Amino acid sequence: MQSPSDSPVIPSYRQIAQGLQFQLGVFSAMLVVCIWSGWLISVRYSSDSLLQVFDLAMMRYGIPALILSPFVWKARKQIMLTPKGYLIGMTLGAGIPFFYLSATGLQYAPVVHAGLLIPGTFPVFVTLMAMLFYKEPVNPKRLIGLSMILVGVVVLLLPTLLNQELSVLKGDMMLLGASACWAIYTVSMRVAGLPPLAAAGILCLGSTLLLLPLSFFGIVESGISQASSTEIAMQLVMQALGAGLLAGFFYGFAINRLGAENTSAIGSLTPVVAGLAAIPLLGEALSLPAMIGMICICFGVLKASGLKLGKRITA
Repeated sequence: MQSPSDSPVIPSYRQIAQGLQFQLGVFSAMLVVCIWSGWLISVRYSSDSLLQVFDLAMMRYGIPALILSPFVWKARKQIMLTPKGYLIGMTLGAGIPFFYLSATGLQYAPVVHAGLLIPGTFPVFVTLMAMLFYKEPVNPKRLIGLSMILVGVVVLLLPTLLNQELSVLKGDMMLLGASACWAIYTVSMRVAGLPPLAAAGILCLGSTLLLLPLSFFGIVESGISQASSTEIAMQLVMQALGAGLLAGFFYGFAINRLGAENTSAIGSLTPVVAGLAAIPLLGEALSLPAMIGMICICFGVLKASGLKLGKRITA
């Protein structure tokens, strides 16, 4: 006799649980899109303030490091068993190099460029890493998607090249470098398999330990003593709470539930949200090349993901 759990009509408890986990993963990825968009706008806004990149980085990593340290301690045995290369990839990938490249790049390039180039070109770098280090083949559908992303990047950068806007081009190159760093972080975190809060804690602790000597030896400058309390409070919310705590947890949760490719597909909405929000908040305009590039990159990311829900990368 067929049990209710084996019925083709009535879903089993396992199917319901899997469906709930998937929905939670999608919800987490959408929250990350909103946080990323707000973070891009806040960093761009800070380019005209007295706060330095070091100040933003300390907010981004220092405060979350203290809050997340208990989760790191709780997962210490699992962390000790994790290959050191993965831990280094997580710390450097989304740590100081990523923050410096993205924050400095946003001083020269508009928000829509950052939204397109960082999460948009991320699948290209992930695929290159999978091909180089894991010898994974690229299927035709993914190749088409990656080609659309590259077309979108060319369309986005072409006016900058033709008009010889070297400062904007400098910012765009930094944003591409930040995307490559983020790909390293994502793949390292995925294969490490650590709990999301512990993974975010390792990133913040490692980055803080790198920042403190830079400040001690006077290599970096701080402008926090001259900044207004309102600006400091706003950046604390976006850097420490948003990017440091919430985004780190929800991104790790989405990666674990959906896989890197499906998470990046949802992340392709970031340039849309960030670009539209930058219009009223920063007074930026969406040019025709930017809109065409946005369409190409967004559809390219969706095509590259294969839309195979629940698929996880092995790299």
